[in-house]
Amino acid sequence: MTKKKKRKKRTNKLGIINKVYEDFKNRQKIKEKKELKFREEQLKKEQEKIRLKEEKLRLKEKEQKRKDEEIKLKEQEQRLKDDEQRKKGEEIKFKEKEQKLKEKEQKLKDEEQRLKEEEQRRKDEEIKFKNKEIRLKEKEQRKKDVEIKFKDEEQNRKNVDLKLREEEQGRKDQKEQRRKYKEQKLKKQEEQKIKEHEDLKLKEWESKFDHEQKLQEEEEMLKIERLTRKEQEELRLKDQEEEQLKEDLSTRLETFKIKDTKKN
Repeated sequence: MTKKKKRKKRTNKLGIINKVYEDFKNRQKIKEKKELKFREEQLKKEQEKIRLKEEKLRLKEKEQKRKDEEIKLKEQEQRLKDDEQRKKGEEIKFKEKEQKLKEKEQKLKDEEQRLKEEEQRRKDEEIKFKNKEIRLKEKEQRKKDVEIKFKDEEQNRKNVDLKLREEEQGRKDQKEQRRKYKEQKLKKQEEQKIKEHEDLKLKEWESKFDHEQKLQEEEEMLKIERLTRKEQEELRLKDQEEEQLKEDLSTRLETFKIKDTKKN
């Protein structure tokens, strides 16, 4: 009896323990469920926070992207403005270069005209100098002719004086004149021969001088002709060089225009 009571009592204790344990387990399960539910709610809240943060981040990124697009558009617009400004600057530079080339070409033409005028003045001066030199030679020749004429007249005067003295001497001494007539006649003939010889020599000298003068004039004319040909050849070569320079300038300008067109 006692054993049954003990067994029953033990069984009751076990039942209480089991019930307590079951209650504990149930409470534990409920607690775990609550904790799980709480954790799930917390997880959902965290996920919602994360989602909101991600959404906010996406909105910020979208806004930033929009701003970046606006900046890109502004930069592109600025680049277009800069390109347009650069093209205008290049056009201005090209026009300035073209103007400078025109001014340089005009300066070359002016310099060419100035050189031609100086060359013409130099030629005129040379012609004046040559004409002056020719006039001096002619003046010198006239002076020589006057001297020769004076000598001839002096000789004629001497001859006249001699004739007068001879006539006077004849009147004083006709005898002596007759005696010396033959001798005087011979002397006159000799003097005439000498005079004729001197006249012949003078004529030869004049002919020789005229010939030499003519040769000098011909030589001067040849020099002038050679100088003129040389100057014409130099001017022709100079004109060719300047024409080549103009063609080179035109070619460079055309090349510059083509390059600028290709760049644009």
